[in-house]
Amino acid sequence: MKSSNISALLLIVAVVCLVLAVYYLIPGIYHPFTSSPPNESHKTHALAFAVIAVVAFLGARFARSSSSNRL
Repeated sequence: MKSSNISALLLIVAVVCLVLAVYYLIPGIYHPFTSSPPNESHKTHALAFAVIAVVAFLGARFARSSSSNRL
């Protein structure tokens, strides 16, 4: 797999995780995979998805910079 493909895939993962982080912060809607009341906001889940989004974004940046060095 090319580095540009990995970079694009990691950017998609970062965007999806960022959307999920915002989703878990919204109170009043059903949040699956939670042990506390599912209609409350879940800051722990939101933080976990935000951290995954940052890691995926940084991974995409490193994958893209390593592919540009291979000219």
